[in-house]
Amino acid sequence: MKKEKIISSIIIIIFFIIFSVFNFWEYYDFHKQKIENTKNYENNKNILKNFDIKNIKEIKNISLRHTPNKDLLDEIVKKIENSKEKIYIEVYMFTENRIKTALIKAKKRWIDVKVILEKDPYMAYSINDKTYNELKKNTIEVVWSNTKNYSLNHSKMIIIDDEIILSTWNLTYSTFTQNRDFFVFIKDKKILLDFLKIFDYDFNWIKNYVENENIVISPNNSRIKIEKLFENAKNEIKIYMQYLNDEEMNQKLLKLKEKDNLKIQIIIDETAINNETTKNLQNKWIEIKKLPKYKMHSKAILIDNETIFIWSVNFSNYSLDKNRELWILTNDKQIIIDFLDRFKTDFK
Repeated sequence: MKKEKIISSIIIIIFFIIFSVFNFWEYYDFHKQKIENTKNYENNKNILKNFDIKNIKEIKNISLRHTPNKDLLDEIVKKIENSKEKIYIEVYMFTENRIKTALIKAKKRWIDVKVILEKDPYMAYSINDKTYNELKKNTIEVVWSNTKNYSLNHSKMIIIDDEIILSTWNLTYSTFTQNRDFFVFIKDKKILLDFLKIFDYDFNWIKNYVENENIVISPNNSRIKIEKLFENAKNEIKIYMQYLNDEEMNQKLLKLKEKDNLKIQIIIDETAINNETTKNLQNKWIEIKKLPKYKMHSKAILIDNETIFIWSVNFSNYSLDKNRELWILTNDKQIIIDFLDRFKTDFK
């Protein structure tokens, strides 16, 4: 019996030695990466403390489009069909069949296709299941977002080769046919590299984020950057927002109105026009109008006709502090001209 125990102990020791030899470097690399990620995370938080709207950089090759516009769907499908290297998608809802089909064909052409989906969109809990299963069946790398790093993945981003398509949409047919949404097309190497890092972190479930003057990320830095944006306003603020459910942001708008008498104009969805929050803001001389013809799904803020946020965020605690959301911040003059043209028409 004693002999058997000795043999068992020797076997366990040998197994442990073999396991250690073959797995040491993998274990070492894992923990080294974990330490580096923690350092990066803390470093980015320190950089954020010194964030200044004045330091926003020029973004090269950026343009703005809006929906409803079925031609825009054709354009995105064509970009996928003409892709040469990679297609990465991070999106809240994905049901659009033409884009799905184009992705599957791209994969058959040996394009690197990766997709991050939200598993449980609010009040539409299984809407992405069909897309997830279809992509998996066609050997596309698709993952659910990681609920340990954020509550919901509400971001909306496509990267096709060297171009980012970022903004307020979901990949649904109604986005292109019924919704007022904004699309931002970007071809800027620095911005691209940072969005690729963000995608890689989210795809691999790594808790980290990238600090860039032009990029806003929930839940990491969005509330701070919006507050600093509001603090810089001198004359007027124009906003597209689905609804106004974040009391802290509403109070900041009211203070700006009362203290500096800023001109504040907001376009919201018609379902939110008659609620108590909206009426309270209107009673304090904040101009709020509904968008009657289309579903108002845009999210954007323009400050003094000089600085613009275009994003996936709603004014709510979850969007600002708990969800994964991605935005772009720019001073591009043509973007602002195009935005103002649309806003003035919609506000009428």
